[in-house]
Amino acid sequence: MHLTDREQEILEVLRRGVHNPTLLARELGITQSGATQALQKLETKGAVTRSKVGRHVFYRPVEEERKVVQLERDLEVIRQSYHALSRVWGHVLSLDLTEEELAKVREARNLLEEILASRGKKPA
Repeated sequence: MHLTDREQEILEVLRRGVHNPTLLARELGITQSGATQALQKLETKGAVTRSKVGRHVFYRPVEEERKVVQLERDLEVIRQSYHALSRVWGHVLSLDLTEEELAKVREARNLLEEILASRGKKPA
Protein backbone atom coordinates (compact mmCIF):
# COMPACT_ATOMS: atom_id res chain seq x y z
CA MET A 1 0.00 0.00 0.00
CA HIS A 2 1.42 3.34 -1.04
CA LEU A 3 0.77 6.27 1.30
CA THR A 4 1.59 9.88 0.59
CA ASP A 5 3.69 11.92 3.02
CA ARG A 6 0.51 13.65 4.21
CA GLU A 7 -1.19 10.29 4.82
CA GLN A 8 1.85 9.13 6.78
CA GLU A 9 1.60 12.33 8.84
CA ILE A 10 -2.09 11.65 9.54
CA LEU A 11 -1.26 8.10 10.65
CA GLU A 12 1.38 9.47 13.03
CA VAL A 13 -1.19 11.83 14.55
CA LEU A 14 -3.61 8.91 14.94
CA ARG A 15 -0.89 6.85 16.66
CA ARG A 16 -0.49 9.66 19.19
CA GLY A 17 -4.11 9.19 20.23
CA VAL A 18 -6.08 11.65 18.11
CA HIS A 19 -8.86 9.39 16.82
CA ASN A 20 -11.68 11.60 15.54
CA PRO A 21 -11.91 13.96 12.55
CA THR A 22 -12.59 17.07 14.64
CA LEU A 23 -9.44 16.69 16.74
CA LEU A 24 -7.41 15.64 13.71
CA ALA A 25 -8.53 18.77 11.83
CA ARG A 26 -7.50 20.94 14.77
CA GLU A 27 -4.14 19.17 15.06
CA LEU A 28 -3.34 19.55 11.35
CA GLY A 29 -4.90 23.00 10.84
CA ILE A 30 -7.36 21.79 8.21
CA THR A 31 -11.16 21.69 7.97
CA GLN A 32 -13.12 18.90 9.59
CA SER A 33 -14.42 17.97 6.15
CA GLY A 34 -10.85 17.69 4.87
CA ALA A 35 -9.89 15.50 7.83
CA THR A 36 -12.91 13.26 7.30
CA GLN A 37 -12.12 12.87 3.61
CA ALA A 38 -8.48 12.04 4.33
CA LEU A 39 -9.51 9.46 6.94
CA GLN A 40 -12.05 7.89 4.58
CA LYS A 41 -9.35 7.62 1.92
CA LEU A 42 -7.02 5.93 4.43
CA GLU A 43 -9.84 3.56 5.36
CA THR A 44 -10.32 2.69 1.67
CA LYS A 45 -6.59 1.95 1.43
CA GLY A 46 -6.86 -0.33 4.48
CA ALA A 47 -4.57 1.79 6.67
CA VAL A 48 -7.21 2.67 9.29
CA THR A 49 -10.36 1.17 10.72
CA ARG A 50 -13.49 3.13 11.52
CA SER A 51 -15.81 2.64 14.49
CA LYS A 52 -18.84 4.53 15.64
CA VAL A 53 -20.01 5.16 19.21
CA GLY A 54 -23.33 6.94 19.18
CA ARG A 55 -22.89 9.93 16.89
CA HIS A 56 -19.10 9.93 17.24
CA VAL A 57 -16.80 8.35 14.66
CA PHE A 58 -13.31 7.18 15.55
CA TYR A 59 -10.44 6.05 13.33
CA ARG A 60 -7.50 3.91 14.43
CA PRO A 61 -4.45 2.71 12.54
CA VAL A 62 -4.96 -0.93 11.57
CA GLU A 63 -1.96 -2.11 13.64
CA GLU A 64 -3.33 -0.33 16.73
CA GLU A 65 -6.74 -1.92 16.25
CA ARG A 66 -5.10 -5.36 16.07
CA LYS A 67 -3.30 -4.69 19.36
CA VAL A 68 -6.55 -3.60 21.04
CA VAL A 69 -8.36 -6.74 19.84
CA GLN A 70 -5.48 -8.99 20.97
CA LEU A 71 -5.37 -7.28 24.39
CA GLU A 72 -9.12 -7.78 24.80
CA ARG A 73 -8.75 -11.47 23.93
CA ASP A 74 -5.84 -11.87 26.36
CA LEU A 75 -7.76 -10.20 29.18
CA GLU A 76 -10.80 -12.40 28.54
CA VAL A 77 -8.65 -15.55 28.77
CA ILE A 78 -7.12 -14.23 31.99
CA ARG A 79 -10.59 -13.53 33.46
CA GLN A 80 -11.76 -17.02 32.51
CA SER A 81 -8.59 -18.54 33.98
CA TYR A 82 -9.04 -16.66 37.24
CA HIS A 83 -12.67 -17.79 37.55
CA ALA A 84 -11.69 -21.38 36.79
CA LEU A 85 -8.92 -21.16 39.40
CA SER A 86 -11.47 -19.91 41.94
CA ARG A 87 -13.78 -22.86 41.21
CA VAL A 88 -10.91 -25.34 41.51
CA TRP A 89 -9.83 -23.76 44.80
CA GLY A 90 -13.38 -24.03 46.15
CA HIS A 91 -13.42 -27.74 45.27
CA VAL A 92 -9.95 -28.37 46.74
CA LEU A 93 -11.05 -26.86 50.03
CA SER A 94 -13.86 -29.42 50.21
CA LEU A 95 -11.37 -32.30 49.98
CA ASP A 96 -9.85 -33.97 53.03
CA LEU A 97 -6.23 -32.89 52.44
CA THR A 98 -3.28 -33.10 54.78
CA GLU A 99 -1.64 -29.85 55.89
CA GLU A 100 1.30 -30.58 53.57
CA GLU A 101 -0.98 -31.15 50.56
CA LEU A 102 -2.97 -28.03 51.37
CA ALA A 103 0.25 -25.99 51.61
CA LYS A 104 1.35 -27.22 48.16
CA VAL A 105 -2.04 -26.38 46.67
CA ARG A 106 -1.93 -22.89 48.25
CA GLU A 107 1.55 -22.34 46.84
CA ALA A 108 0.39 -23.37 43.35
CA ARG A 109 -2.69 -21.13 43.62
CA ASN A 110 -0.62 -18.15 44.73
CA LEU A 111 1.83 -18.66 41.86
CA LEU A 112 -1.01 -18.85 39.32
CA GLU A 113 -2.62 -15.72 40.77
CA GLU A 114 0.69 -13.85 40.51
CA ILE A 115 1.05 -14.86 36.87
CA LEU A 116 -2.52 -13.87 36.05
CA ALA A 117 -2.18 -10.56 37.90
CA SER A 118 1.01 -9.72 36.03
CA ARG A 119 -0.70 -10.36 32.67
CA GLY A 120 -3.80 -8.25 33.31
CA LYS A 121 -6.31 -7.02 35.81
CA LYS A 122 -8.17 -9.48 37.99
CA PRO A 123 -11.96 -9.14 37.87
CA ALA A 124 -13.48 -7.36 40.85
